[in-house]
Amino acid sequence: MFWPTARSSIPAIKTWLLSSRKMATPNIPRQRDSMSNDNLSTAAQAFIEQHGALSAPDGAPWLIDLRDKGLSAFSDQGLPTQKLEDWKYTSLQPLDQIGFTVCNGKSSLTQDDLPRLTSAETEVHHLVFHNGHYCADLSNIGDLPTGVRVINLADNLTELEPHVAKVGSYENTPVLALNTAYIEDGYAVLIDGVELTVPIEILYISEADDGPAAYHPRNIIVTANNSRVTILERHIGIGDGICLANHAVEVSVASGSRVKHFRSFEESAGSFNLSAVKAEVGRDAAYESFVMSLGGKLGRSEIDVALNEPGAETKLNGVYLADHDQHVDHTTNITHNAPHTTSQETYKGALDGKSRAVFQGAILVAEGADKADGRMSNKTLLLSDDTEIDSKPQLEIYADDVKCAHGSTAGELDEEALFYLRSRGLPENQARALLVVGFLSEVVEDFDDSDLADLFKEKITRWLKPPGKTEN
Repeated sequence: MFWPTARSSIPAIKTWLLSSRKMATPNIPRQRDSMSNDNLSTAAQAFIEQHGALSAPDGAPWLIDLRDKGLSAFSDQGLPTQKLEDWKYTSLQPLDQIGFTVCNGKSSLTQDDLPRLTSAETEVHHLVFHNGHYCADLSNIGDLPTGVRVINLADNLTELEPHVAKVGSYENTPVLALNTAYIEDGYAVLIDGVELTVPIEILYISEADDGPAAYHPRNIIVTANNSRVTILERHIGIGDGICLANHAVEVSVASGSRVKHFRSFEESAGSFNLSAVKAEVGRDAAYESFVMSLGGKLGRSEIDVALNEPGAETKLNGVYLADHDQHVDHTTNITHNAPHTTSQETYKGALDGKSRAVFQGAILVAEGADKADGRMSNKTLLLSDDTEIDSKPQLEIYADDVKCAHGSTAGELDEEALFYLRSRGLPENQARALLVVGFLSEVVEDFDDSDLADLFKEKITRWLKPPGKTEN
């Protein structure tokens, strides 16, 4: 395993840092509800009507057919509402007030406009997308070893046909159905038995100077046996325009392979970001995810991982920071389909202003998945009396001899710890920031790569200067 074995129960947050508040955390299995096509929302109707504006892909009738199937599924379901159990705490009604149009492929960006997730000195393979469209002149893939392909979807449709819409089902997943209906571009990473030591950095830039715009990238990560790869995604907004970015990532991790997938969401203040990761993990393989949510009006990250063979592992970690009236939702589902599979999940967040966060984490151990080990934890700091966290960890177990545990805690900064730091000469703002950084850094420090850990800790620190104010 690539992380320490969890103990049989998740410990409480250290009392010097956090004073607890009571929270409702019902242990009820989440249901996958279907939706009626009656009374489609204004936004859903607009997406259906605009579908004809998509350009037809050359020489790829399979994609036209797939888009049509996605549109049919979306027309039957519409956008998810809070009547669905998985969307009980997150409303997409604000989309009805915004007239989104389909993004075109034009870009006036230059190299000087491009922030980097890694430092300029760090060697990476670098791909850039603007409003969902690949920018070849801004990308620098560099020399790749034999057996590694890092490409975009739109220019490689024939090669990528076997890999698109193969992981996860869109028929009963409204947002994924919408993504499928609008597939145009995205990145693809194909690793054939190679241990790639240089990270792959993906930069998605959202910009809406000509009015609210929407785009729906489909991304692919596929490994053959015994492969290694690290993928860094950064999603940022430029300017004050409103964008809807609806991302989907399909991940297939073959036997003996390791995929590390790090994502940072830093959208502009009025924008919306929906992302869905669907991952399948094979024998003695591992999928490791880290998500950092920093900006945007509303963000939802959904991750579904299926551990399909013995020895499969997953590690899902995340940090979320929200202020003002931001809404951030992290929803995860881990399914242990085979014996001797392992999952570990740790999310931590800090909320200020009138922000709201949602954490829904489900672990399902299927019949026959004996000796499965699943651990889950979500802990949140509430920095204002007007913040709110809805946390719902769940276990559903149909096998014998398993080790599973979940925990959820929300609370305020400990006043005694704050007083102690102030008595040592620190101003209150600095003392509060120091405690918040210390609380959140535990998740980041778990990285194997210390340079990458430092970069994400720097993002946390920047968000807290001044405390409670987002900084993109």
